[in-house]
Amino acid sequence: MNIDITIAYVAAGVAAAMLAYLLVRSLAKLDRTVKSSAKSEGGGARMLLALPAAFVTSRRYKDRELDRKLAEYEKLVAQSGATFLDGATAAEIFVARYIFPLLAVTFIMIMGTILHLSGGLLIVVSLLFGIMLYKWPDSALKDAAKQRTARFVHELPVALDVMRLVTQAGGDLQSAISSVVQVTPRGPVRDELVRCQSEVAIGTSLPMALNNIARRIDVSEANAVFSTLAQSLEMGTSVFENLGAASDLIRHSSRVAAQTKAQKAVVAMSFPLLVLILPGIFIVLFAPLIIQFMNK
Repeated sequence: MNIDITIAYVAAGVAAAMLAYLLVRSLAKLDRTVKSSAKSEGGGARMLLALPAAFVTSRRYKDRELDRKLAEYEKLVAQSGATFLDGATAAEIFVARYIFPLLAVTFIMIMGTILHLSGGLLIVVSLLFGIMLYKWPDSALKDAAKQRTARFVHELPVALDVMRLVTQAGGDLQSAISSVVQVTPRGPVRDELVRCQSEVAIGTSLPMALNNIARRIDVSEANAVFSTLAQSLEMGTSVFENLGAASDLIRHSSRVAAQTKAQKAVVAMSFPLLVLILPGIFIVLFAPLIIQFMNK
């Protein structure tokens, strides 16, 4: 086969695959343009996932492995703040791993037929993007949960300081939470405290609502802070002192984590130092000597 034709086939295959990927991304973002339907029934990608997700939900308690996977996704959805894929449920994210690759492969096959691409190229491109889109919902959800929990831990000390000032001035914990919600910009901490207020408003006790925050975030810092605050309310101990101790604990943990990352960075820099920098230094130092020796 002529090399020019081969290059043209490869370029056409890559273009078709990119179009398939953009199609799936556009379906995932369609909810944002239809906010009202996205909040109630779901639009775009979620409409596409609704029927198979309902079937998966009906089979959940009949399949132990499926139940375990959905429970894992539910935990990640809670950690991510239910923002991934515009609030997709665990079942919808589960079926997205199969629906998105199927759509991509179908689209690539149609485009390949229109462009008269070779069968081998279509199979390779379909497998490549099928695997990528199969892995994407799982990895993207985990990344969203990880980023939100990291931001939550980063914002939490400031919120605890505000709550500590309010309790020091004589306010109770609920008024302290209200103050944080009022003065704190929108973020994971504010969103979780707003949800805590909503749970209290419908009859949940404040200690239970605080424990729910710890359960949703599920990181050691959040567990330590909110579990301690819940115990303080139940046992009648000083909330002010516990807020100060919790804030100091999180800041200390952050410093330890930063020091650990700095120590790991030294090891990570060793490889590029050896491979990229030292050869250049050796060339600059020894190349003139070698050239002089060769000219003699």
